Amino acid sequence: MLPLLLISTLPAFTLLLAAPATKACCKLARELALLALLLATELLRHATAAAAAAGSRERERGARMPSASSKPAPALASAPSAEAETTAAAAAAAAGLPLLDLPELALDRVLEELSPSSLAAMACVCSALRDRCSADALWGRHLRIKWGRVLGAAARREWDAELGGTASGSGARAGAPRPTTRRRSWVDSLACAWPFSSWIGCRWLLEGDHNLPSPAAESTPAPAPAAPRTDTVAAWYRALECGEFWFPAQVYNREQDGHVGFVLSCYDAHLRYHQRTDTFTARYPPHGRKAAKEEDGVKWNRVRAPPLATPAHDLHASDCLEELRPGDHFEIQWRKNKDFPYGWWYGVVGHQESCNGNEHLCRCHQDDTVVLEFQHYAPGSRWRQTTVGRKDHREKGDETDGFYGGIRKLHTKDEISTWRRFWPVDVLN
Repeated sequence: MLPLLLISTLPAFTLLLAAPATKACCKLARELALLALLLATELLRHATAAAAAAGSRERERGARMPSASSKPAPALASAPSAEAETTAAAAAAAAGLPLLDLPELALDRVLEELSPSSLAAMACVCSALRDRCSADALWGRHLRIKWGRVLGAAARREWDAELGGTASGSGARAGAPRPTTRRRSWVDSLACAWPFSSWIGCRWLLEGDHNLPSPAAESTPAPAPAAPRTDTVAAWYRALECGEFWFPAQVYNREQDGHVGFVLSCYDAHLRYHQRTDTFTARYPPHGRKAAKEEDGVKWNRVRAPPLATPAHDLHASDCLEELRPGDHFEIQWRKNKDFPYGWWYGVVGHQESCNGNEHLCRCHQDDTVVLEFQHYAPGSRWRQTTVGRKDHREKGDETDGFYGGIRKLHTKDEISTWRRFWPVDVLN
């Protein structure tokens, strides 16, 4: 039966891969092919389950004939522990008991071990599991593991603004695109049950947005079932995975495709995730009179959540100038002119010209000025060094060297090592 099933589904799988998704005439053929594959998978699953059930009935029939010497074990007086419930869950699963008959603690533990795709598929089984598998606690854990390093408070605010139907101020200023509103179709439900939902579901849903009829063309829309809630962590996770939500973050070494002017810098951008390539598309805000620029293929190691809540066009109020000493690592705002947004640039605090660098005789930390060095530039370069005042520091610069803004001291080794990872190769050699 299995060879016949595979042969019958081969044309449908070939049609699914070969039919172009951009032509409207091929959309129905792709949907029918996907439906045929789903039906074939369900048939195979039911056949396997029937064979397993027949075997389990035979084993049960033999297990129900106890030996004469067997005696019932005494019951434990204490309450069951977590290990006991887990063991009971394993025994129940081996005996073929329903999943919902498991103890509460054991069921929650099982759901915690599921991957996001398996958790989404489990939510399609029944209403009881849908409520359990949509809990914010379960999806919050997956969100922190994969997205916690690149999502900040600004991303959460923009997501809440999307749910409220209003655009946040930072998003409007940065010119970030907004996800298009679309109706949920049967493809949503099919995608969550299909084994390749992480690829087919996102691809079909994004391509289907362009072929939806306009609201004016629908005179009498058919009643649809209630859509799932969109204000949950699960909905946010899905929007991020499928690239439906552009979130604010910062990108190291902007335009890394050979532009040496952005070495050891970090700029604000709005990013969208591409699941197939596991990379991002970054949309940077307009620079002066230049339009917004996009960069494809941004990897995870070049993305970080904004460490401060200061918008890209605002001056950061420095609160670390009094404690800066030679050898400390810092980030400083810099922009080409006052029409540009700020970027963050990495540097190290240096010594005064009158100081010989001896750590026992150095008094640079008592001076009213701080020497900021950008050591990836050659000695003698006008970009190599600048100075700022400890007490009266404001935005400093001119149209030639640019404008230096607020300073943020780096306190952790992780932040420093992240910057040093992008240190130019020619400087290291």
